[in-house]
Amino acid sequence: MQTPTWLLRQPALLSRWLACKERVRRAGPVKAAAIALAAVIGLAALIVLLDFRFHLQSWMVALHDYWVPVLAVAIVHSSTVVLRRHRRAVIGWADSWLAVAPLSSGSVRLTQAIDSLAPLLWQYLAVCCVLMLMAMVSGGWTLFPRLVAAIAGGTILGAAVAWWKPLHKRHELREASRYTRSVAPKNAASLQPSDRGLAHWCVARAMSMGRPENARMLFVFVTMFAIPAGVSALQGLAIMLSWTIAGYLVALLSSVVTVASAAGHWLHPTPMSFGGFAGPIASRALLHQAAGTALAAAGVIASGSPWLAVVKLSLSWMVLVMVVYAIALRMSYRT
Repeated sequence: MQTPTWLLRQPALLSRWLACKERVRRAGPVKAAAIALAAVIGLAALIVLLDFRFHLQSWMVALHDYWVPVLAVAIVHSSTVVLRRHRRAVIGWADSWLAVAPLSSGSVRLTQAIDSLAPLLWQYLAVCCVLMLMAMVSGGWTLFPRLVAAIAGGTILGAAVAWWKPLHKRHELREASRYTRSVAPKNAASLQPSDRGLAHWCVARAMSMGRPENARMLFVFVTMFAIPAGVSALQGLAIMLSWTIAGYLVALLSSVVTVASAAGHWLHPTPMSFGGFAGPIASRALLHQAAGTALAAAGVIASGSPWLAVVKLSLSWMVLVMVVYAIALRMSYRT
């Protein structure tokens, strides 16, 4: 396998090309076994598709009708993959010996783009091959273009959002020097102790539990099992949104209980009153609970559920949240 001529003028891509060649050369003894395993897996997949050929048509129709949830799943998956691979490529390039070489920024960006987008391209091609086999076995060629277009649109949109998303916060890009004096605060009020961090603790913990790497499985579960048959695409999207918000509200409820216990141990030696302890923890969390419950209720009502039953369920949830918050905060205070 000879090296293309144009790669000789791109040292960053040339290093990746040589690494791939070396990886292929070292995998020579197991190449035949890998090809045989891939053939067995492909044959098994074909047998499974032929066995379920009578159900493939209904599955293709369901995916065709629910193209909006399919688009949402593609956006979440592609943004997750590209963001993780992009961060890994940037960190790997910073640790590489080529980081000090006088290379153009375009060459470096192209290398990072290939490292970030190549796995997503292979996954998209694999999904297209599976859908093509399903269309061949079931005869649903008329449903194939919309599915491929929805997946392609979601993949491109999610990849673009993840690629242009900043990998670091603004203050992390300009780290202060250890040899110069730091800028003095503008006013003395910034030196006073504040409960702002305590107020954001619960929400930050709940947000960390709902990262895209974890939340994308919820999208897949909702799309496959929670959306009933016969609803429109907008109704399916409303149901998926309601389930996502409900998961965040449950995570926030658990987060407040955990944070209250940790903050109670941490602030035990301080002369803080119960109001000063419970107020920062519960206020922002209750605001998020109320807003999330309203949004989830609107999504459920939009999906066709009776509004009176949804309102009763929302009020019951808010009462349960306030009771749990009160018990957890009271038990965590001075314990």
